[in-house]
Amino acid sequence: MKFKLPKKSMHKGPNFIREVFERGAGIPGFISFGIGNPASEAIPVKEIQDAFDEIVHTNPIEILQYGPMQGDAHLAELTRRRLINVRHMPAEGQSILISIGAGQDLGLVPRTICEDGDEVYMDAYTFTSGINAVRNCGAVPVGIAMDEKGMIPEALEKAAKSGKGKYIYLIPNFQNPTGITMPLERRRAIYDIARTYDLLIYEDDPYGEIRFTDEVVPTFKSMDEDNRVIYAGSYSKTVSAGLRVGFLYGPEEIIGAIQMVKNNCDGQMPLVTQRVVAHLLDTIDYDEQIKKVARVYKEKCDLMLDTFKKYGSSKVRFTTPTGGMFVWMTMPDGVDCDAFFETCMEHKVGIVKGAAFAADGIPAGQSFRLSFTFPSKEQIVEGMKIVGALTKEVCGD
Repeated sequence: MKFKLPKKSMHKGPNFIREVFERGAGIPGFISFGIGNPASEAIPVKEIQDAFDEIVHTNPIEILQYGPMQGDAHLAELTRRRLINVRHMPAEGQSILISIGAGQDLGLVPRTICEDGDEVYMDAYTFTSGINAVRNCGAVPVGIAMDEKGMIPEALEKAAKSGKGKYIYLIPNFQNPTGITMPLERRRAIYDIARTYDLLIYEDDPYGEIRFTDEVVPTFKSMDEDNRVIYAGSYSKTVSAGLRVGFLYGPEEIIGAIQMVKNNCDGQMPLVTQRVVAHLLDTIDYDEQIKKVARVYKEKCDLMLDTFKKYGSSKVRFTTPTGGMFVWMTMPDGVDCDAFFETCMEHKVGIVKGAAFAADGIPAGQSFRLSFTFPSKEQIVEGMKIVGALTKEVCGD
């Protein structure tokens, strides 16, 4: 049998994250800074166990049957209230959709909104799944130049003049992979361009409340005067990744259309995990849980950066994130980053090449993403000593 898959099904970039995982899995003592998993010690295990016990023993038949397509109503209402009262998002004309983590939304949004050949504007380096989801629906992920504040408005406007754009995909807080947080004035400039060229904004914000400082930059959705922002959030980074509970919040008409596409894909989310998250929101101090996660991550982030500063080359640049899960390490021009990656692997340390996050039209670059959340503190120190020493070998002091 000869069968040819359509190009959109085959469009994907190199999976350097999986490469680190698969190659490191069989190496004793391997330290991975490549995996973007939450810290195990930040998961409220006992509270989740108690929630499961309560949910399973309270009307078990209900959770063992099919549930509502649109998700658990109580969880949706708790989430909506927080978005409006804590995150200061608009209430009128909005709908919420409960999803299988924020990751499911990455596929649902372009599948619902885009047609073949449509352009989606995104940071030059951004979340791999966000890039591939656009490619897989036949649209084009157009990389927009960045600086230390994130996406550059002038570069975005130049691309938007093509008239082919549908939406702008952004991770404005503690961006994956760079760790950058976009300042308010930059957000306003990008929103104005979206308004001028009638573009939607897809605001992907799974790390947005995991802050290391008291500074809170308003979300795009909170300043959404034209109702053009679709906001994605998740309980994966603040409660548990394994429960797979996320959400979309945005214009009623668009969320309704996305819901219909979702219904045809998976029918419904598992009701039990939604009920567990809702039970946690009802019974624990959720704000204190977020603060706990932020404390753990800040300690690990500071440890990673401080260890490198002590043992690494001064010619290597790092972002200094104010929240989230990642730092971005940039090597001097002329350094062979493929060779450096292999050297790190030989020394049992995994880091992810920047090429993994390059949108269409963007070169591989000289950078690497390192995640500080999942490794232990001991592994962070040991691994960064190795990475630091290797940078001195190739870059000098």
